[in-house]
Amino acid sequence: MKKALLCLIASSLPIQAESLFAENSMMQEITNKNVLAYHHSKSESGAKNMLANLKMTAIDICVTKAIKKYPGHVLSMESEIENDRLIYELDIKTKAGPEIEIECDAIKHTLHDYEIEVSSDDKRFSSAVKISEKKAREIALAKYNGKVVDVEYSLEDNNPNYEFDIYMASKGYEFEVEVDGVTGKIIETEMELYDIGAE
Repeated sequence: MKKALLCLIASSLPIQAESLFAENSMMQEITNKNVLAYHHSKSESGAKNMLANLKMTAIDICVTKAIKKYPGHVLSMESEIENDRLIYELDIKTKAGPEIEIECDAIKHTLHDYEIEVSSDDKRFSSAVKISEKKAREIALAKYNGKVVDVEYSLEDNNPNYEFDIYMASKGYEFEVEVDGVTGKIIETEMELYDIGAE
């Protein structure tokens, strides 16, 4: 329980890649040793001794990899099940400007499904999309008949996609259904276990 609470707190804080890697030698050393730092008001030497036997969790490894590759602030994280595998979906406001969504396999710690988050009136999205949001919503609800609680718009390899979060009271979970904005095909579905942070 204590470890889960610490992960929750750590994941909800703004994280900057440069503080984890370039400017913070202690974190760099801890990351290289595959241990996790939870030290408040501790000396660096005391924290190093305390952390000698701790291992990074899957969340820690995924967050570290994601912000190393895409420096910026983690806005939110979701834990999801997709095709019988556990993944972490991170929304990152990058220093380069765009807000991105990246997924990380909780077991293999590989990054995949890079998407740029956009608004529905972004010209890159609106000029490329071929089906309406209403039609995409109907397609998603035909797969999971529940209540749409959120809609996101994204570009993946310049292809516009709709992502609907659908709450199914009968199952007690939200399901993310991603619909291709050109073909109307369902690209992927994921069951959300929990989320941290606000978008």
